[in-house]
Amino acid sequence: MRIHRAIDELPADGAGLAVAIGVFDGVHLGHREIIRLAVESAREAGLRSLIVTFDPNPLVVLHPELKPAVLTDSGLRADLIASLGVDELLEIPFPREFSQRTWQDFCGMLAAPPIAARTIAVGRNFRFGSGGAGTAGMLRDWGREAGIEVECPTLVTSSDHKPVSSTRIRRLIALGEVAEAAKLLGRPHVLDGPVVTGDGQGAGLGIPTANIAVSEHMAVPAVGVYAAKCRVGGDWYPAAVNIGRAPTFRTEGEIRLEVFILDYEGGDIYGEQVRVAFLERLRPEKRFCNAEALIKQVEQDIASARGVATSHPGEL
Repeated sequence: MRIHRAIDELPADGAGLAVAIGVFDGVHLGHREIIRLAVESAREAGLRSLIVTFDPNPLVVLHPELKPAVLTDSGLRADLIASLGVDELLEIPFPREFSQRTWQDFCGMLAAPPIAARTIAVGRNFRFGSGGAGTAGMLRDWGREAGIEVECPTLVTSSDHKPVSSTRIRRLIALGEVAEAAKLLGRPHVLDGPVVTGDGQGAGLGIPTANIAVSEHMAVPAVGVYAAKCRVGGDWYPAAVNIGRAPTFRTEGEIRLEVFILDYEGGDIYGEQVRVAFLERLRPEKRFCNAEALIKQVEQDIASARGVATSHPGEL
């Protein structure tokens, strides 16, 4: 898959493209259905598939007061989209000026080279143009006149018949319900970040942990202890994760993400980029009366985390 960050970077071969449009934060099951339509349309018509998305998330620009947590940074989003068989990805920069374009201008951009859309897939709640004036229905009507097929797949729902959405997934993660979020994502929620220096308390207890620095914009699960898997280099390891302040030792300070990586026998990983995939919340964080009680609980957490991780073999 080729990644483009400006429209004029797209190859203009005149054949036209099968296009899917959306923010696609999370690339969840609903997003995958939209992308699938574009990929299938491209295959059937002998075209290339193009995913059009935006960076940053338009909500961040238009409603910064909402502070929407990001489910996937641009790198992970691109990796997930590429895994679906997409040919081209266009990440359109989204300054406020872009949001002021009319819905007609946006449609014109899709119809003109180098995009020259032959088919377009969007979600049923898709809005575009200044003030969100354009709707999926309006895009379909415009496409009918322009000779461009516009498809809006049926909403993907979960087992409780509720629509799968990024907003719902963010809420689940904020509550620590990572196993439920994974059902909607079609994969575990992951966070990437470098290993940074901690205060050494874990090592002092014989349980050395890696402190992961995560962007403040990312969707971090609720404070608590989690079963996870951690990717170091190219390998995945079972892991127990604590998100919180370690209240047995301190009651103030920033929330930290600390990972105890099971079975890792490599060298120092300070500064290395690692990935943490959250599988299940084991318990809330709590304060223990002494270090011995804490160590006993952590040993139980490690055993539980290993059991959960073993049920998720291979890479994530």
